[in-house]
Amino acid sequence: MSPRTPGPARRADQLSDLYPPLPDGIVPSPRSAPDAGPTQVIPTRHRAAAKAPTGRHAIETPRTRRANPWRLPVISAVVVALVALLVYGTVAAFRTSSPPSDDTTAAPTVLPDPAVPPAPVILPGPDLGPTKPVTPPKPAVTPVKRFSPPSSMMVTSASRSGNAESLTLPGGAKFQVYDNFPMAGNAKVTRAVIVVHGTGRNAEGYYTRMMSAAKAAGAADNTMVVSPWFKGDEDDKVASGEASWENDAWKQGYPSQKPAGLSSFTVMDNLVASLASPDRFPNLKHITITGHSAGGQFTQRYAAFGKAPSQMTGIDFNFAAMNPSSYVYFDNKRPNSNGTAFTVPSSSSCSDYNSYKYGLAGRQSYPGQLTAAQAMAQYASRKVTIVNGSADTVDNGDLDTDCGAMLEGPNREARGQYFLKHFLSLQPNAKHNRLVVPGVAHESEEMFASPVVKTTLFGSSS
Repeated sequence: MSPRTPGPARRADQLSDLYPPLPDGIVPSPRSAPDAGPTQVIPTRHRAAAKAPTGRHAIETPRTRRANPWRLPVISAVVVALVALLVYGTVAAFRTSSPPSDDTTAAPTVLPDPAVPPAPVILPGPDLGPTKPVTPPKPAVTPVKRFSPPSSMMVTSASRSGNAESLTLPGGAKFQVYDNFPMAGNAKVTRAVIVVHGTGRNAEGYYTRMMSAAKAAGAADNTMVVSPWFKGDEDDKVASGEASWENDAWKQGYPSQKPAGLSSFTVMDNLVASLASPDRFPNLKHITITGHSAGGQFTQRYAAFGKAPSQMTGIDFNFAAMNPSSYVYFDNKRPNSNGTAFTVPSSSSCSDYNSYKYGLAGRQSYPGQLTAAQAMAQYASRKVTIVNGSADTVDNGDLDTDCGAMLEGPNREARGQYFLKHFLSLQPNAKHNRLVVPGVAHESEEMFASPVVKTTLFGSSS
């Protein structure tokens, strides 16, 4: 085995084997000469002076290259442009994805409300000239279904002569009224006015006066006027089987003398139920209960304790108490001499001033069925109008002068004013008001005919 030739020498020998010496006349290109010009002249096989060797050791030499002065600037510009685009895209992407700074409030995203339909797209159409404005239809109002009273609540007609009608009450007793339409019913009737007589129990006279007022108001054709007669003594010619009351029991809703135990408020319930029946009066929508003097007392107390109006759904009720001598109070306070303050009376000379009919203590029979709180709440829930004549300020002979009444005020006009003021202090949301008929004293005819009470009695459409 021959000895190993050292590294550099051995490599030189190897290279010489691969690349034999160039023939004479061939000079290698001075690639690393420091003074080389821009053009390198490389011998080629086209030179006549010498030819390149052929065979496996022939070397393919490149052609002459000439430098391009625009190449480097163009490449640089393209690179700079690409870098700029890359930087711009990176910044834009960062701004889009970055959250807003702490001192910037982002605009809220408004989403369409599914409950609000989108506005319609209105396309232009042909010119059709001026058009009438279109009134949008009013929303449909579902009427309250009327209550159909059972036959056990309603009266039946026994006989009728002129405007006097004898009725049979549910318990079998007879009872007389005056009316312009029969209680059996009539489709023309849209409103009813029940007018209660005074202490003299002149039911026919009250009917005549209210009918005159209805005609003057233009309401007689569709308004039924009913005047009940609460008979009480021999002068009233009580017939066999007729109901009658002793003394002033009917004013307070207390039981009758014949038949025993029939409350005057129950009779009013029967009349109300008969009028509210859709089978009898299908077009009736309003019932006004009113009365003058003692009839005004009856009206105010029935508004507090009467049961039927709360059951007759679909009917609008109104209570108008005209010139009553006294009112039922709902607490034990009474006005001072000029009605500026209300306190518990200190005088012991009128210890029963708060007993019924002036107050709520000691109630019996029909008025005693509600508690004090229930009676006040029911009264507050109803539409009540106190009507006073401005000249009803003196005792005309039948003014109530008992101490319980005198503690309510010196006369009827003052008593109405003081009572309403105090009740509204207890129930400020009650739908109650007071009307004053100027220049009228204790006269029912003038009270009914006054334009002041026209709307209260017959409605705004009359």
